[in-house]
Amino acid sequence: PRSPSPSNESPREGWMVYTAGIKGSDWVLCIGGFRAGAVGDVDRLLERVEGAVSPHLFQLFDADRVAGWEHLYFAAVNAVRASEAGSAVSKSLPIEVLLYASCQDQIKRAFDILGLSASTERVALLVMAEDTEDAERAFERASRLIGTEDDTVLLVDDEKFKNLRRVYSVSDLELEAVGGPKGAALTRLLIERGALLPVRR
Repeated sequence: PRSPSPSNESPREGWMVYTAGIKGSDWVLCIGGFRAGAVGDVDRLLERVEGAVSPHLFQLFDADRVAGWEHLYFAAVNAVRASEAGSAVSKSLPIEVLLYASCQDQIKRAFDILGLSASTERVALLVMAEDTEDAERAFERASRLIGTEDDTVLLVDDEKFKNLRRVYSVSDLELEAVGGPKGAALTRLLIERGALLPVRR
């Protein structure tokens, strides 16, 4: 896949939108993070974001369960490929992205792992469109509804590393097999787990 690049050359301090295309498809992705306080009414937020993004697609994630923007990027890549191959579990591409990101085949379990709750304070947003400008404009509209832009919520620090290991049941042996810095190893492992979902279908 093409290496993602910032959506602009002078992003706001502490925040950067990651924009990337999916090789072999028309899809363009925008990924970013937010500090939202407490989300509160999740359904209301989803409705408002859908209105801002439409007719394009989006998914919101609990950023505390996200291992970097790459985690979401490759989940979207795998979801698009599954949809094109006819092997997707869900008819909804955004939900299929959630399944791959959570490394789950059960939608309820995927939402339990990565979906928002009323108490969620850090949010990740993924927008999908068939044109870079459309994706970035839709992302910008949605960003005004979510909270304070801050892509550091996507990063894997020591506290998040421990939490992610617990949530995704990652063992020392798995991390050692991947190798490299522990945060990057965990991200790669989750990406690999997601990529192997079709094998279990």
